[in-house]
Amino acid sequence: MELSTASQPVSKVIAEASPTETHRLVIFNPAGTAVLLEAHGSEYRLPTVGVPRFTRVAQEVTAILRDSWNLPSVYLFSGLLEGSQEPTFFSVIESLNGIRQHPPKTDWFTIYHALSHPLLAAPERRAVKSSFAKSIRRAKPNDPEPFGRLGWMHDLKFWARTEMRSFGVELKDFRQFNASETFSLVRFETDQRPVWFKAVGEPNLHEFEISLALARLFPGYMPETLATKPEWHGWLMTNGGTQLSEFDDPAIWKAAITTLGELQVQSINKTEEVKAAECRDLRTKELLDLIEPFFGTMAELMRRQPTSPPNILDADEIAELKAKVKFAIESMAALGIPDSLGHSDFNPGNILIDSDRCTFIDWAEAHLSHPFLTFEYLMAHLKKDYPQLSSFEGDFRAAYSRSWRLVTSIGQIEETYLFSPLVAIYAYALAGNAWRDAERLKIPGFEGYLRSLTRKMKKEADLLQRRRVTCPN
Repeated sequence: MELSTASQPVSKVIAEASPTETHRLVIFNPAGTAVLLEAHGSEYRLPTVGVPRFTRVAQEVTAILRDSWNLPSVYLFSGLLEGSQEPTFFSVIESLNGIRQHPPKTDWFTIYHALSHPLLAAPERRAVKSSFAKSIRRAKPNDPEPFGRLGWMHDLKFWARTEMRSFGVELKDFRQFNASETFSLVRFETDQRPVWFKAVGEPNLHEFEISLALARLFPGYMPETLATKPEWHGWLMTNGGTQLSEFDDPAIWKAAITTLGELQVQSINKTEEVKAAECRDLRTKELLDLIEPFFGTMAELMRRQPTSPPNILDADEIAELKAKVKFAIESMAALGIPDSLGHSDFNPGNILIDSDRCTFIDWAEAHLSHPFLTFEYLMAHLKKDYPQLSSFEGDFRAAYSRSWRLVTSIGQIEETYLFSPLVAIYAYALAGNAWRDAERLKIPGFEGYLRSLTRKMKKEADLLQRRRVTCPN
């Protein structure tokens, strides 16, 4: 299938400047012997940068240091200043140019001098001390935090350069897109096309095995795996193109949706391999088995809601919702559309468009379930984030439906669309098991998030009897 990318990618127009968060910077030289401080009169402070909220901090911070400070750097990890009057983030950075250069009003100080003299306020001094101890750790086999130490990028570049030379490709510059002690996303420019390095840690270690397995099982639909680094749970892969989120051409969206359907149809006969790859089992039996405990938890969370609005669902409403979800699951199963590979985080950012194909990425939330759930997640993002394309939903459903006409009838497809929006929300709430994780439920706002999903389910359930989706030709 040919995917035309003649229309230029478009970024979303942001009407107002995004609010920013101030990040203090703990910048070490590669040897870990010096830290960069900023002069404030007769005192010194950690340098600061403003990072737009809801962006990738590593990408933003390293871009600012590179483009505005002329300081090539590697993002290591972040933390919160202890003892600060207000919650304040700090980011720990390795300066690749050492102490040879520094921005105006800053200077390099030895670690000993910075910690043994009262140069910094106590919260910043504690941040430097703890970050120093963490970042100078020696590399060790199967380190769960390999990206928190100074020098890891040097090791990665040496390995990646060696691997790519076997393909006749030379590495050039790099850009960090995501980073912490346990995971990494880096794009390497080359003398040909870019390549990507991704590594995962807890709680997404399973993504390593899933991604390798799916690239092997469905090579036309995943970026090609070029090399693996198992001790880091990392792999090097080809560049898949531009994210679908950058396009507002409905023809490109339709082509991507058609490709999704083709992938899922191909996966029907490989369900055992998909399950063996550690993809989550969200088939009918699992969905039904979890109804009682899930809605029991949601009833308890509703009872714990301190104020209203938003609306608090009472016990009778929860019971009615539970019955409707069970009915929807059983009705979908009775229509006989076979289970397939699915993606619980299927959004336009995880769909890559190139000149001749479409690929799918970020499979930490891969599952085996009813195929239409994945499509409904994309439609939910369409309605929420892409109003300029929402009028094409019927065309997109038609494109997806055509992929299934060799598997099932138009009538079965049409009937499935009655139930799939409701079941998709329920399956999404189950996918990460967070609803039964006592520690996750302690995170501020998380109970409210689950209550919100439950209210969305009720809204879909109330529409169930009135919804009639005609399957377009």
